[in-house]
Amino acid sequence: MSNGREFWIELWEQGRTAFHEEEVNPGLVKYWPELKLKPPATVLVPLCGKSLDMLWLSQQGYQVVGIELCEQAVQQFADEHGLLFHKKEFGQITQYFNEQFSIWVADIFNLPSSFIPPVDAIYDRAALIALPAKLRAAYVNVCLNWLKPEGEILLKTMGYNQEEMQGPPYSVTDEEVQALYKNCDEIRSLSSISRVLDASDHFFVRGLKKVKDTVWCIKKAPVYPERG
Repeated sequence: MSNGREFWIELWEQGRTAFHEEEVNPGLVKYWPELKLKPPATVLVPLCGKSLDMLWLSQQGYQVVGIELCEQAVQQFADEHGLLFHKKEFGQITQYFNEQFSIWVADIFNLPSSFIPPVDAIYDRAALIALPAKLRAAYVNVCLNWLKPEGEILLKTMGYNQEEMQGPPYSVTDEEVQALYKNCDEIRSLSSISRVLDASDHFFVRGLKKVKDTVWCIKKAPVYPERG
């Protein structure tokens, strides 16, 4: 992740954030009930940016934990929604927090696991697909370490011809999802929709012609007591 640190920070500083959605993701609203998660459960949003999805989750009564590399994104999130945060610094890691949110400004691979207590669920709309293939397995392991046994993940992936467009976002195939989460108890595809893009889509301008959007619900395996 450190190799891409300057790249991501530069995107935010220059306002090149076409990946940021200006509305709550419809897939979150439609498929979140599949998790049957009762507030005030804790939801982790990795590589969160200033996503409005975090605001929606908090409005449903959940405690939201975010991890974001760029501090400017967190500051924009606070400013644009009139949120007041306390701030603590732990060396090169910064925490913004209030009663509803705890957002860590850190490289997710360098954030000590002890900083975040186990979470009930993970919402990943744009984190896995933001990472190159060589980092994805490590990212999944980091996130699963934070997730409680039998906790669930709502994951969105994109599948496309990687030769047509240079990521991010990167293409993540169904087969790779199955391999990355093979140790989980359950991997369900909730929706899979193929789209032919036109000039109104910013990915079309980058050379992409067709994409498959898939929404997944993944359940971590339980921990069974050892037999004496």
